[in-house]
Amino acid sequence: MLARFRTFVNRFARDESGAFLIEFGITFPVLILLSFGLLEFSLVVFDYQRAAEATRRGVRLAIIQEPIPNTANLLQDAVIVCKAPDGTVTCTGGSPGANADALFAALLAEMQVAYPTLNTANIIITFSGTDVGSSGDVGGVFPLVTLQLTGVRHDMIVGHLIGIDSVEFPDFKATVLGNGKWVNTA
Repeated sequence: MLARFRTFVNRFARDESGAFLIEFGITFPVLILLSFGLLEFSLVVFDYQRAAEATRRGVRLAIIQEPIPNTANLLQDAVIVCKAPDGTVTCTGGSPGANADALFAALLAEMQVAYPTLNTANIIITFSGTDVGSSGDVGGVFPLVTLQLTGVRHDMIVGHLIGIDSVEFPDFKATVLGNGKWVNTA
């Protein structure tokens, strides 16, 4: 009886017919987790690129449309910062223009083409006086327009499995020299 048992144990130890199923059972969850991790990373990079593109679109529109703040007296070294956290534009260092709310909404709509989840609380726009042009010229002072995108985040899809609910991106900034069409024309 003991000899039969030893033979059975030896044959069982050499038999590898079920090894594939065990190896597959161990590696399959790792492969799935790795695949979803790569997918999630790709989505984060994609959202980062979309936010950068939205910033570029926003600053471009800000320099070609009528300015959001009243820049009629924007002189060298003056800075006007405008925000619209609740949809109504407020500016520090100056006052909002007559069409500020509509212009800010148009700016947001253009940026949402690239990044649909943006809202007005994410956007800060700054008009700075420069040494380009002068207050006596017909073209006035050319403002330096900076658009900053803040508080943009990517909500994770499978990151919850490892305890990461969202990733907040750093602030995005784009700065362009605007035209002096509306500066010092009052």
